[in-house]
Amino acid sequence: MRVCPICGKKYDSYPALSRKDNCTKICPDCGTREAVEVYTLYSQEGDITFIMEDKKNITSVVGFYFGEPDEEATRIFRGKLTAEFE
Repeated sequence: MRVCPICGKKYDSYPALSRKDNCTKICPDCGTREAVEVYTLYSQEGDITFIMEDKKNITSVVGFYFGEPDEEATRIFRGKLTAEFE
């Protein structure tokens, strides 16, 4: 069992190599996160933040939330393309 130096989680699968230094072994999940660029795009008109992901020259919307960009909200809503309205 290995422990990822980035997220601290234990994993037993084959490690990924960190793109930051090309020598640190990290868990596959953190390796995927390093390989995919994630950023937010805020629309003041709609007060909505879109979570964008660039992977192999393809840009996708992978989530959204209402309000200005927030790191915690981006983490929570990434990969969720549904919304509830009151």
